[in-house]
Amino acid sequence: MKRETLFWDLTLKLEAFTHTVPVPFAVYYAIITQKMEPEHWKIFIALCVVFATGIGLLGTFVRHLLLKYVFARIEKIPIQTAGISSLTKEEMEYAKSVKILLFRYPLLEAIIIVIRWLSGVIPISFLFFYLVAYMPSVLRSAIFTFVMIAPISFVTYYFISESSIRVLFDLPQIKNIELQEKDIPKFNYFTRILVAFFSLATLPFVIFSYILYSLTMGEIAVQDPMIPIVTVSFIFVIPLIVCSYVVAKSVNEGLNETSGSLGELAKGNFDVVVTPKSSDDFAKQAFYLNSVISKLKDMYAEIINLNEGLEEKVTLRTNELKQSLQDISNLKIQQDGDYFLTYQLLNPLAIKDVDSNRLEVDHLVRQKKVFEYKNQRYDIGGDINISHSITLQNRKFLLFTNADAMGKSMQGAGGALVFGAVFQSIVQRTKTDPGYQAFGPEDWLKYNLQEMHMIFEAFDGTMLVSLTMGLLEEETGKLYFLNAEHPSIVLYRNGKAEYLQADVSYRKLGTLGAMPIHNTKEVQLQSGDVLIVGSDGKDDILCIDSSGKWEVNSDEQVFLRIVESTQGNLQAIIKQVESLGQIIDDISLIRITYLPKTSP
Repeated sequence: MKRETLFWDLTLKLEAFTHTVPVPFAVYYAIITQKMEPEHWKIFIALCVVFATGIGLLGTFVRHLLLKYVFARIEKIPIQTAGISSLTKEEMEYAKSVKILLFRYPLLEAIIIVIRWLSGVIPISFLFFYLVAYMPSVLRSAIFTFVMIAPISFVTYYFISESSIRVLFDLPQIKNIELQEKDIPKFNYFTRILVAFFSLATLPFVIFSYILYSLTMGEIAVQDPMIPIVTVSFIFVIPLIVCSYVVAKSVNEGLNETSGSLGELAKGNFDVVVTPKSSDDFAKQAFYLNSVISKLKDMYAEIINLNEGLEEKVTLRTNELKQSLQDISNLKIQQDGDYFLTYQLLNPLAIKDVDSNRLEVDHLVRQKKVFEYKNQRYDIGGDINISHSITLQNRKFLLFTNADAMGKSMQGAGGALVFGAVFQSIVQRTKTDPGYQAFGPEDWLKYNLQEMHMIFEAFDGTMLVSLTMGLLEEETGKLYFLNAEHPSIVLYRNGKAEYLQADVSYRKLGTLGAMPIHNTKEVQLQSGDVLIVGSDGKDDILCIDSSGKWEVNSDEQVFLRIVESTQGNLQAIIKQVESLGQIIDDISLIRITYLPKTSP
C-alpha cells in the first residue's frame, strides 16, 4: 500500500468526522450558551474559523510527517525472500521495533486530536479576552466544550486509525516478523468499551447540564430552549453513530481474521499464520492460535512420518520386544535355577527325624516365594522347621525348633540355609559326642543357643533369625524351651488354647551385643496336650477393617480361636488363616501331640 493512499484515507475519515460534527457543534453550542454584542460575535466566530482551519491543516501536516516517518522505517527493512532467518540479529530487532510502532500509531492519532482541541480552545479563549473583555461565560463554555468533545474524538480517532493501519501488517517486510505477546501494547476490549461508553455518556451529560445551567443563569441566547435542545440532540446522534460504528467494525475485523484462520485450519491448511494487527484481545488470541496451529502441524507431520514407516517400525519394535522378552526369559531361567539350587540345599536341612511312640509330630511350611523350574512348582523362604529325637543324660527328648530368617525370597532362604546347616551340625554332634549327651536339657538349650548367637554375629547384623527351640522329655512330658523374638508357643488343652510365655525373650540370632543366655522356661504337659509352634506369618494377615480399609491383623487372640475351632489340625488351621485375608509372609507350623502312656 502506498503512503499517499493511506494518508488520504486517514485524513478524509478523521478530518471529515472532526469538521462536520465536533467543530460546528462546538461553535453552535458556544453561541447559544452565552450572550454577546454582534461585534463580539464576529470576533469570536472569526477566531473559531481561523483556529479550526489552522489546527486542521496543522494536524494534517503532522499526520503526513508521521506516515512519512513510518513508511521510511518500513522501507529500511529488507524483504525476506528466504524467510526471516535471512535477517541479521540487528535487522530483526529493528523490524520488531517498526512493527511495535504500527501498533502504537492509533494511540498517537488519538492523543494528537486531544492536543489539537486544547490548542484551539485555549488560544481562542485567551485571544477573545485580550481583544474584547474577560467573560466568565466564554471560559465556562471553553471548558465544557473540551470536556464533552475530547473523549469522543479520542475514541473515534483511535478506532478509525487502527482500522486503516491494519493493511500495513500485511506488507512483506512486516508480515513474518514475530513478536512476543508482552511486546504488543495492551488495550483490551474491556477498557475499550468502558472508554467508549464513558465518552458517549459524557457528551449528552455535559451538553444538557450546561444548557440547564445557562437557562438558570439567564445566559441562554435563544428564546425557546427546546430549539437548541432538539438541535443538539439531533447533532449528538451523528457522533454516537460514528463512534458505535467504528467500535463495532473493530470487533468485526478481529472476528473475521480469527474466523478466517480457523476456517483454513479446518480445511487442513496447517501453514496458516494468524497475524496480530491490533492491541486488543484478538492479538492475544492470535498468539494462542499460532501456538495451537504449530503444535497441530508438528503432530500431523509426526503422524505422517509414523504412517510412512509404520510397518518397518513395527517390525523393528517387535524384534526389539522379542529380544527383550528373550533376555528376560533367560534371566528368569537363571534366577529360577538359583532358586532351585537354594531349595535343593535347604530341603534336606528342614527334616523331621522323630522316633517315638508317645509323641506325634507334624510339620507344615508355606513359603511366600513360589517359582517354577522344569515344569515343577517349588517354594523358598526364610521359615524352617526341624525336629529330632535325641538322648541327654540317658533320657529321651524331642528336640524341635521353628525359625524365621529375616528377609524375603533369597535373602530369607539364605538365612534359613545357614541356620539349618548350623542346627543340623549341633544335632549330629549331640548324637555322636557323649560329652554333649551329658548336658541336662536346660544347659543344652542355653549353650547351643549362645553358640548360634556367636556364629550369626559374624555376619555383622546383616543376617538375623528369630526362633523358638525346645526339648520335650518323652517319659515325663516336661517341656523346656527358649524364645528369641519369636511368637509364643500355643498350648491346646481340653479344648482351650493359650500362649506359653517364656520368662525371657532373647534377641534374634545375629543381633550384635545380645545379652547372654541364662534362663529357660519349663512347662509340665499332660496327656493329650497339643503344642503349636509357628512363625509370625500365621498372624500377619492383610484384611479389611470395619471402615473398609486394608490393615494387617494385630489381634493375637485370633490365632488362639482358630486353634480351638480346628482342634489344632494344621491343614484346617491354614485354611482358616487364608480365609481371613491375604497372607503376606511365610508360614511355618509344628504340631506336637503328647500322647498318654500305653498300657503294657
